[in-house]
Amino acid sequence: MPEYSILFIKPEDHPAEKIERAVLDGFDGEIQWTCVDALFDGLRSLQEQSFDLIISDLFLPDGQGLATLHHLNQQAPKTPVIVLCDAKDRETAVSAVRKGARDFFCYEDPDVSSLRRSVSGILKNGGIEKESGGADRRNNARFPCRLAVSYQALEHPFFSGTATSETLNISSKGLLFSTEEALQPGQLLQVSVDWPARLENQVPLKLVAEGRIVRNLNGQAAMRIDKYEFRTRRTKTNASDGAAAPGIKKDITKSPSRSPETASTISSRPGTAAGNRMDGVKPRRNA
Repeated sequence: MPEYSILFIKPEDHPAEKIERAVLDGFDGEIQWTCVDALFDGLRSLQEQSFDLIISDLFLPDGQGLATLHHLNQQAPKTPVIVLCDAKDRETAVSAVRKGARDFFCYEDPDVSSLRRSVSGILKNGGIEKESGGADRRNNARFPCRLAVSYQALEHPFFSGTATSETLNISSKGLLFSTEEALQPGQLLQVSVDWPARLENQVPLKLVAEGRIVRNLNGQAAMRIDKYEFRTRRTKTNASDGAAAPGIKKDITKSPSRSPETASTISSRPGTAAGNRMDGVKPRRNA
């Protein structure tokens, strides 16, 4: 039986079961299904292995509209992409197909049989990047994974510092970073990371996350991410840090940040915070 691999990138608050079921039910072959909740996690997955197909929402916490497709095509130029969107963003999806996406489907009215036929046709009829091509692509279009981290304690004793991320995964709610600070398990931190992907391929983003230290061994601190938001960040062309980009709703999360900085969050749907679940903030969608 043939084996295929699919990378599925979708916002945390969009249920994946309907799309997964449409693809997997009745498919003649075995599929390795990798699901992540952010563009950055997807790009890192593409660096670590090759996939036969990418299915991605066009509007993600750190990627909006055609910029999402641009980043995916840049990282995996030979891997076919099927894009997903809400019905109101259909025109953007049509433009994505014109720019290289193989197909598009809307969440509200997915034609399950058509989606299955589209996936099956792409997987079985060629045009899929093989492992050797994946190795070349990963060398030629490396996406940065080690990122500078700034952090500050939100409970006594108060302190701040800088570090370098070793692993950052929004989907699994974890951050591993190198630091000389003697961080203790249970300490509540706010961390800030300059995000490598840009909103609409232009606006610089900053990830601001809160969580508690899980362990700190040999200079490697592991932090559980309890909530996060994306903010626009200062560049030479931005007047001030945290200024909202054009067309982006200025909003505050349900659980306001303890930082004195005013958050310019990028939001289009209510957060999904529940207890220690992440309150993921999503980009505003422009029809």
